[in-house]
Amino acid sequence: MTDETIEILPAIYNEMPVVLKTRDGREIKYIRPDEVRNMLSFLEGRDKVFVDLLWNTGARVSEALMVTPGRIDFERSTITITTLKKRKTLPPKGKALRNEIRGLELALEHDAGSKIIQRKLDQAREMLSQIKKEPPPPSYRTMPLQPEFAGKLAAYCMEMSLGAREEIFPVSRIRAYQIVQSAAEKAGIEKPRRHPHVFRHGFAVNAVTSGVPPLVLRNWMGHADIHSTLIYTEALAEDTKTYLDRMKF
Repeated sequence: MTDETIEILPAIYNEMPVVLKTRDGREIKYIRPDEVRNMLSFLEGRDKVFVDLLWNTGARVSEALMVTPGRIDFERSTITITTLKKRKTLPPKGKALRNEIRGLELALEHDAGSKIIQRKLDQAREMLSQIKKEPPPPSYRTMPLQPEFAGKLAAYCMEMSLGAREEIFPVSRIRAYQIVQSAAEKAGIEKPRRHPHVFRHGFAVNAVTSGVPPLVLRNWMGHADIHSTLIYTEALAEDTKTYLDRMKF
């Protein structure tokens, strides 16, 4: 599931589920703290630490699987996550060609009958279609961890004698899904929410209702666009009058 436009409909998060919906009306599934605690009670060892990491970081499943002990600062209780969801981009040659195409299009608007401009435009478009987009260079985001959870990670890494560059969770994406699905089923969570990504949305809702500022949450979530983060904050069930009450005049 991708990060989609979400509306948070009026509800009190700690008393009843907040309904998340896309603008086209489809419901976005997420998980609540009490449900996570219930799921964790059915897990142990590596699987329990993995699910706990999803909940404590809001990381995408592929990002969580890449975490190594070397990416965790146990002294400061922080974790550095590789941000994977980044769009491929054109190489410099492709960007220059795209700019040339735009120039030719503008020129053709002023001289619609020019066969020379049209031929150059067709050639440039053909060349651009053959240029492959490249993945962006690796990017990382660092976020704090609850000291208690950092301690759990440290204990597990020590127990497994993991090196700084060894993956803490050397399992496939399919296995990761199976871990979540099995624990969710035992915890009585309905089938549509037996998915690792519910932890990402749940983390965001938990952060917003706890007062985490949008720019901080954006960094934690690894959103390329701030609007993806603001989705979670625009329709909180908090009366905006409370903000005015905090102001001094």
